[in-house]
Amino acid sequence: MYKSRREFLQSLTWLLAFGGTSLYSAEAQAKIKRALESVYHHKLSPWLGDNFERGHKLRDGELPTFPKNAEATVDFVIVGGGVAGLTSAYYLKDHNFLLLEQYDEFGGNSIGRSYRGMDYSLGAAYLGTNDGIVGQLIDELGIKPAVLGPERNSWLGNSGKWDQGTDSNCRPDLAKQFARLQNEFKPLLKLVREWQFPALNPQLAKLDGQTFASLLKGYDPKFLAILDNFCLSSLCGGIQQVSALAMIDLVADLFNESYVFQGGNPAIARALKSKVEKSGHGRCQTGCFVWQIDLKDNGASVVYQDKNGELHRVDCKQVIVAAPPLVASRIIPNMNDSIKGQLLAFKYGAYLVGNFCFNKPAFKGNYDNWFPTPHGISDFIAAETPYIAQNAYKPSMGSVLTAYRPYAYGTGGRSLLYEGNRQEISASLIKEMSKAVASMSSHLEQIVLSRWGHAMVVFRPGTYGRLEKIHQSQNDSYTLAHNSMYGIPCAESAIFAARRAADKALKISPGKIS
Repeated sequence: MYKSRREFLQSLTWLLAFGGTSLYSAEAQAKIKRALESVYHHKLSPWLGDNFERGHKLRDGELPTFPKNAEATVDFVIVGGGVAGLTSAYYLKDHNFLLLEQYDEFGGNSIGRSYRGMDYSLGAAYLGTNDGIVGQLIDELGIKPAVLGPERNSWLGNSGKWDQGTDSNCRPDLAKQFARLQNEFKPLLKLVREWQFPALNPQLAKLDGQTFASLLKGYDPKFLAILDNFCLSSLCGGIQQVSALAMIDLVADLFNESYVFQGGNPAIARALKSKVEKSGHGRCQTGCFVWQIDLKDNGASVVYQDKNGELHRVDCKQVIVAAPPLVASRIIPNMNDSIKGQLLAFKYGAYLVGNFCFNKPAFKGNYDNWFPTPHGISDFIAAETPYIAQNAYKPSMGSVLTAYRPYAYGTGGRSLLYEGNRQEISASLIKEMSKAVASMSSHLEQIVLSRWGHAMVVFRPGTYGRLEKIHQSQNDSYTLAHNSMYGIPCAESAIFAARRAADKALKISPGKIS
């Protein structure tokens, strides 16, 4: 049908550019499907990631009839089986708890799959630190990350060539911009590292009240385009949208080491699950949707539906809500109105993650490879990198390239993902990835698409101020322990949140957790 990959891409570009609303028609979809099949003989897997069905019923008030009486009492109920929920369970493993996870597997957005013996992530992929309680937990779990320096990053220039790292491997003008950024942010980074979260002093409050872009006067516009996508990929908002305070710590990630597990952050979730399950059978349950949490003076009562559709009510001394803030605001009807108001004021980005599975090595580049704006894909990572770094890679494992396409709030990204048009979305991802990967048509075997909707709070100016008010107002019946409640959404924040939640549950006076 198409004589060459170039001819195919030209045809596909026409379809995407001029299809308009007809792109959703059966005829347009058939054209895209035929175009893909003529050049790319790959399998397109069903959607993974978020499932919106029951969450939207909760949103719309379509509630089942709840049991009136509790059938059991436990010390603690943990809502959510992502890294925050699993880590909470790990710290409480010697106590009587019940963990309820909505989906059929634990991990939240740190879940993964395997291809040709190589694990890969469907969401979060690495840690930016291995210090303090994060490092302590990783040591206790017995998992070892590969340590990658700043050279792990590469940046696509206008010429189509990749610049590596942030220093001498970059072209001189880019290295100069990175050096300036690192120098100017050193005092601010020191200020943030000494911060006693969540209390904001006047300097921190000022940074929280302004955008990241306001600190970037006089930088080259091409360099700002790089930072914009780095910011968008990390926080679901560009430099004009996110707060300066949120980005300061992330700037250090450009110059520091990263810690990458074989298979990404799902390795953390799997290790946590194993440790917790060994401590007691049946306390961590999947397929359980929490409909309501009723707060009481001396604890809480939790209503949930199990994987068989049966409804249950369980009482507890305290409930740890390791679910997104939007979910928390909906499932706790008698939450303090001031806290609920703060939670409802958050805005959320969305993520599309596309895993490209190749039967042969496909990309001779770095671990994390960044496009400048206005590319739809912000960056893609090579899942084989930690295997190579730890001498565990074989060519027969092929390659898995994980591409991230973040959608800031207000851009319609969540609606697009909810629509769920896999053929159209995979076609647009292929079009973008073909700019970086020459062997797309010959070695691509499978595309695995994942969508993430409400888990990503966009840290706009004022977000940390809201968090401060929320933490000051929570009572002893519950703890909001989603990662975005304790800093920017990432695994490190999830671990921090879990430690604080466990300490509160056990009535341990919280100190500074570094």
